[in-house]
Amino acid sequence: MDADNTHSPGLIRAMTRRIHEGADVVIASRFRPGADVAGVPLHRRLLSRWASWLFMAFFPIHGVRDYTCGFRAYRGPVLRDAFERYGEEFIDQDGFQCMVDILLKLRRLDVIFAEVPMILRYDRKSGASKMNVLRTTTGTLWLMARRRLGR
Repeated sequence: MDADNTHSPGLIRAMTRRIHEGADVVIASRFRPGADVAGVPLHRRLLSRWASWLFMAFFPIHGVRDYTCGFRAYRGPVLRDAFERYGEEFIDQDGFQCMVDILLKLRRLDVIFAEVPMILRYDRKSGASKMNVLRTTTGTLWLMARRRLGR
């Protein structure tokens, strides 16, 4: 979860409940019924929605709509299995696109994904975003191209 007051710790209970119900990975999603965003600039909302559609088209994962959110819960054995399969390459991306890459790698395993609706409170963020939008967008597009080519 982000530590900038934009993610509610109250979601942890719902996320762990989904883990106890059988999910292996639970994502706090901006794209589920009941989700909302406050204070996010329009261009960022459109970019996030566009990325979601693009990933769902090229890398469909049952139960996942929000590929870029980093507020997640993982069942421990899933991470252990991923590190056993991928080794140091499991987390080998710099920047924010590492979150996308983790999902793309986990989709190759026998993993059950789920999401819970999140209210993203960007209006509570005290400082400017540290994310370079252009760098993150181009890095993520390159990652998508490499993963589509099997690399």
